[in-house]
Amino acid sequence: MIKFIKTVFKLFILFIILVIGAFGYARYIEPFQLKSVEISLEAPGLKIDDQKNKLKIAVFSDTHFNDWYTVKDFKKVISAINKQSPDMVFFAGDLIDNYNLYNGNTDEIATCLSRIKAPSGKFAVYGNHDYGGGAEWEYEGIMKKGGFTVLAGDYYALDNLNLAIIGIDDILIGGGTPSIASWGRKDYYNIVLCHEPDVADQILDYNVNLMISGHTHGGQINIPGYTAEFLPPYGEKYLKGLFEFKNHNNTKLYVTSGVGMTKLPFRFMAPPDVTFITLYAK
Repeated sequence: MIKFIKTVFKLFILFIILVIGAFGYARYIEPFQLKSVEISLEAPGLKIDDQKNKLKIAVFSDTHFNDWYTVKDFKKVISAINKQSPDMVFFAGDLIDNYNLYNGNTDEIATCLSRIKAPSGKFAVYGNHDYGGGAEWEYEGIMKKGGFTVLAGDYYALDNLNLAIIGIDDILIGGGTPSIASWGRKDYYNIVLCHEPDVADQILDYNVNLMISGHTHGGQINIPGYTAEFLPPYGEKYLKGLFEFKNHNNTKLYVTSGVGMTKLPFRFMAPPDVTFITLYAK
């Protein structure tokens, strides 16, 4: 009996150590282990007048600037992007976690954004946190100061590349309308930016080649039986990574895990990432 009690006690101590270790890892290590993800896709319709015959796009999302994730932490993102020298940069929304409670300086955020280099343009869409918390009237100004063009239900064509970018406004709080994806031309390579990935199911009848989203944080805290409870509306079906649909356009959806955190200052089995999508002219 005494031996059994000692065994149970040791297992209990081991369990406590594992819990503390997992807590420390999820709080202080994984949230700052920024990954670079690289994807290559054929891009029918795309025209590139150089020997590279490719276009590199950097994608990041969900910074959720707050006391847990600061401009100092964001410098890793700037460095990772500029190191790859992308042609274009996309931000998929949720800049500040709660604008009304944010203690930092938004001018510093804009300055950081301005340091990201992309000769063919920097583009952004609204996320739900860019409307909530008082950010609705500030978000676009911050992004513009950082050199980004904000697409809130807008169509932006780069005719020299036969490339179009369609920005769907936030679905949850903003006035997002998935049907604007119908603006995609058949002879162009059409990219849809939309914060919420589950909207992909509503654009498959249109001329969309690629949709890029964030919102899910890759689950942020991936624990069986818990993750599903943590996922936000319109971010419950497509969690992270690349998805391909068997529609007339073979539309692809890419969901980045983002770089920041919301609700809780933890990431577990969902490291932050910056993604580089290289499009090859077909």
